[in-house]
Amino acid sequence: MPTEILTATILFTLALVLYSLAIWRGRANSSLKLSQVLTFFCGVVADASGVWVTVDFIGAIVLTPHAIVGFLALLLICLHFLWVLFVFINNKAQTPRFHQFGVFVWSVWVLSYLSGFISGLQKLV
Repeated sequence: MPTEILTATILFTLALVLYSLAIWRGRANSSLKLSQVLTFFCGVVADASGVWVTVDFIGAIVLTPHAIVGFLALLLICLHFLWVLFVFINNKAQTPRFHQFGVFVWSVWVLSYLSGFISGLQKLV
């Protein structure tokens, strides 16, 4: 496996762990904590870095179904992070819609992660 793909895989897996911690801790807590916001931010950075490494390795953006879902998931994660930041900075109450959106975005992201994992395994076999 090329080093770049291994690096991207590690970054995407780190993003999965960080997103999961941020989303599910946020659902469990009644208020956002700085540690959750930072965890979420680190997940965004890991995900974006994984995308950058992958695109750099391939040499272009190739619009496969996996890539389309992945870019959509990254866009949604960024939008959700901006909402998280707004809620945190303004000390706003977290609404049920806030958490529903978070779980929806997380689900889209996990779908992208799993589709990449499965397509990667198919190439190894």
